[in-house]
Amino acid sequence: MKLLVTGGAGFIGSNFIIYWLKKYPQDKIINLDLLTYAGNLDNLKTVKDNPNYFFVKGDIVDKKLVEEAIKGVDVVVHFAAESHVDRSILDSEIFVKTNILGTQVLLESALKHKIKHFHNVSCYDEKTRAYTKDGFKRFDEIKKGDKVLSLNIKTKTLEWKPVEKVIVQNYKGEMIKIKSKTVDFFVTPNHRMLCQTKTGKKLIFKSAEMIKEQSINKLPKHYKWRGKISKIFNGNINNKDFMYILGIFVGDGFVAYQEKKLINKTGLNKVEYLKESRDSLGRFVRLGKVGARKNIICKSWRIFLDIPEKDSCRKRCEQALDNLGIKWSAHKGRAGEHLYFNSKKYCKIFEQCGKGAKNKKIPQWALQAPKEMLRPFWEGLMDSDGSERRIFYTSSKNLAQQFIELSTKLGFSCSLNTRYSTSKINKREVKGFSYFVSLGREWRSMRKEICRTRKYKGNIWCLKVKDNKNFLMERNGKIAFCGNTDEVFGSLELGSTDKFSEESCFSPNSPYSASKAGADCLVRAYFKTYNLPVTITNTSNNFGPYQFPEKFIPQTITNLLEDKKVPIYGNGQQLRDWLYVEDHCRAIDLVLQKGKMGQTYLIGGLTQDISNLEVAKKICQILGKSEELLDFVKDRPGHDIRYAIDWSKAKKTLGYKPLYDFDNYLDKTIYWYKDNIKWWQRVKSGEYQKFYKKWYK
Repeated sequence: MKLLVTGGAGFIGSNFIIYWLKKYPQDKIINLDLLTYAGNLDNLKTVKDNPNYFFVKGDIVDKKLVEEAIKGVDVVVHFAAESHVDRSILDSEIFVKTNILGTQVLLESALKHKIKHFHNVSCYDEKTRAYTKDGFKRFDEIKKGDKVLSLNIKTKTLEWKPVEKVIVQNYKGEMIKIKSKTVDFFVTPNHRMLCQTKTGKKLIFKSAEMIKEQSINKLPKHYKWRGKISKIFNGNINNKDFMYILGIFVGDGFVAYQEKKLINKTGLNKVEYLKESRDSLGRFVRLGKVGARKNIICKSWRIFLDIPEKDSCRKRCEQALDNLGIKWSAHKGRAGEHLYFNSKKYCKIFEQCGKGAKNKKIPQWALQAPKEMLRPFWEGLMDSDGSERRIFYTSSKNLAQQFIELSTKLGFSCSLNTRYSTSKINKREVKGFSYFVSLGREWRSMRKEICRTRKYKGNIWCLKVKDNKNFLMERNGKIAFCGNTDEVFGSLELGSTDKFSEESCFSPNSPYSASKAGADCLVRAYFKTYNLPVTITNTSNNFGPYQFPEKFIPQTITNLLEDKKVPIYGNGQQLRDWLYVEDHCRAIDLVLQKGKMGQTYLIGGLTQDISNLEVAKKICQILGKSEELLDFVKDRPGHDIRYAIDWSKAKKTLGYKPLYDFDNYLDKTIYWYKDNIKWWQRVKSGEYQKFYKKWYK
């Protein structure tokens, strides 16, 4: 086999070449490296005379050079990159040029020469809609600032979150369809699906491609809705009874406000009459025409609830009215059977629910009420317009969508069905849409048996949702929470036990990480668009021999060996897990041998979270140096607080397991630098010294 290794004179690249030629001496390796400040051919002295090793000096953005180097190559292993965060903050242009443009040049050449393996945007289809405060919206209707119903991953609480960005693009390629009686998704293979674990009920993300391969994954079901109590509830005797009556009214009620103009027999208004019509003892007396007013306007605010006497909810409705202190009456006539009462206050409230069946809606203050108040409201709606089979019927599109929101907050799974029908009522033809919402209590799942890969051509879209990175979506009437992928790994919070996995979204905090994220996206795009055989690895922080001294561990070692101050950013509490470089090389070997094309694999080490300060103190102890040499300096911009890798996928699918523990191999790394003083003294001179003085001035 013939490999092209880019950046092979750097830290990881040189370790990989040494590893590969030792394990596979029959293979040929072309090392393409520009030999910038971090590239050092001294790293490869042990293989420079190997007849299967070839070095080509050049830049990966040089198309002609790359075209020549890649001829006859079977596998490209792409390490070449500008990789130091601090340098990217001082000058980001070279990072974008090398890491993004350089990757694109390599991909184009690999595609042209039909490379067997190249190692190095997640969306919905057009039919999928998002649920906003204004109901379900298509991708071309959603605007920045719209609020969507979303799940807080940590607290498992429903929240309204603003849309920060709407991403739409043309796409031609494979999509994954996940469809059953209760779920319907059509997404790109790398789309982040929101799942919930059986044990612990933890909310996690998995790619659609992973969902397709695993036997079963559960959709979110166990979550909370807190809500808030509106001022409108102040003064009500029993809010739950009020919410039940409100639900009955929305489903089967109407208000009837009337005014009548009558002859004023006394000529007085109400206040005048009450004063003039009493004698000295406070008794009412008959008055004749004593005032000048000719007429009086009589007003009535009546609320009708269409509940037949034999209806199963009639008794509960009557009891709720009694509990609220409302004097109600029953009426039976040609128009049907009603409960009705007079109240200006309730009439004003119920008018907010819309007039006429097609215009019925739920007031926002009612929808935002706490869960304990939403339940009786839901029961009132179901008692009025629902069935025993848990189906809610309405001719109001707005009400149907709001009922889905209400039911979701109560933990139900929902399906929306629409029907256009024509009927005759009293010889009058009535046409229109009717909507019915089916409810379920089962814990819905996505099984690999319902997943299919389909070709797709058209618009794909996604939303950038603040904080939670998921939203309630609908496709063909099936409603569920699902993730959105719009960003690359960033920083985890201190105190968190979370780790980055293959499903974690990118959220770069520096020009360096942003350029690497862009490169990863390019690689994925060439796989999806052109079927270029690619794999990607993302790793923990590496350490080991031949690492350039600007990196944290070799900088600490070499500065201490020279009795110089060691700069520690901020308070030094930034947490990392560490990967010995040879474990990284072994992992790439496994990916090249066993990895599935188009997949990303995260590679981590054996360490638990360890702070930079703790690492520096360990090195001081091993070298017998005073901790007074540790110099706390101003933290750098965009510094990741915590970075940790979940490598369980690589373990399960590739059989990967790191062999080298941190403490033992930190010790060996320290002694490698002690034994190779001339190597690091050469690389720390010249250009490095200029950078060091500029950055740590």
